[in-house]
Amino acid sequence: MLAVMFGLFAALCWSLHDLLARNFANDVGPVRMAIGTLLAGGALLAGIVLWNGTILQADTATLQLAVILGILYGLAISSLFTAFSLAPVSIVGPATAGYPALVVIWGMINGLQPNALQWCAVLAIITGAIVVARTGPSDGGLSEVKPGKIPLLIFSCMVAEVFFASSVILGQKLAAHVGEFEATFMSRFPAALVLIPFVMREKPHVAKINAEAWIGIFAMGAFDVAAVSGINYMGRLPNKEFGSMGISAYGAIATLLAMILLKEKTTVSQWVGIAMISGGVAVLGST
Repeated sequence: MLAVMFGLFAALCWSLHDLLARNFANDVGPVRMAIGTLLAGGALLAGIVLWNGTILQADTATLQLAVILGILYGLAISSLFTAFSLAPVSIVGPATAGYPALVVIWGMINGLQPNALQWCAVLAIITGAIVVARTGPSDGGLSEVKPGKIPLLIFSCMVAEVFFASSVILGQKLAAHVGEFEATFMSRFPAALVLIPFVMREKPHVAKINAEAWIGIFAMGAFDVAAVSGINYMGRLPNKEFGSMGISAYGAIATLLAMILLKEKTTVSQWVGIAMISGGVAVLGST
C-alpha cells in the first residue's frame, strides 16, 4: 500500500509539472525547457545533498551509473516536452502514462509473480490510459495536432515511455547506494549535458523566456525532483513494481487538471478510462 501511495504522489507532482510544460513548451522550446527544469531541480536539491555528504563517498561504479541514468532521463524528459509542444495534456499525459507497466514486466523477469487480481488491475490501468488518450472530443485531442505531426508525436511518446521506465529501474538501484535525493541530484547534470546538442536545432526563444517562464521552470524542477525522489525511495519498499503502477494515474490526473485549469475538453469515454485507472490503482494498493 505504501509503495502505491508514493506512486500516486509522483503522479500528482508530474500532473502539475505537465500542466506547466504544456503552457510553456511552445514559447520556451521543449529541449531548452527540459534543460532548465533539470538544472533548476539540481539547484533546489544542492543544499540537502551537500548537507548529507554521502555523495562525496560515491565510487566510480556509482558515478558511472549516475551518468547512464542521467542520459536516459534527459532523453525521456526531452521527448516528453517535445510531445507537449505538439499535443494537449489530455493526449500526451495518458499516452505516456503506461511506462510503469514496463517496470512490472522487468520485475517479472526478475522474479515478480502477480496473482490474477493484480494482473487484472495492471490491465485495467493500461486499458484506461489507452481509452483516455484515444477518445478525446472531436474538436480537441488529436484533432489539435498539426497536420503531419502525429508520427512525431507517437515517436516522442514511445521514446519517453521506454526511457522513463529505464530511469525508474536505474534510479532505484542508484538510490540504494547513495540515497534518494542524491540519486535524483546526480542524474540532473548528465541529463542536461546530453541535451545541449539538441538545443542547436531549436529556433531561438531567448526573448520569450520572461520572468513568468522562469518561475514556471523552477516550479517544474521542484515537482520533478519531488516525484523522482519519491520513486527512488519507493525502491526500498515491498512490491515496488506495483507501486510504480500508481504513477500511471498521472495521465488521468493531468487530464482532470487540464479540464479544470486549461479548459481542455473531455468525453464520457475518457471518464470511463479515468475510472478504470483509478480502480486498478486502488486494487494494487490494497493487495
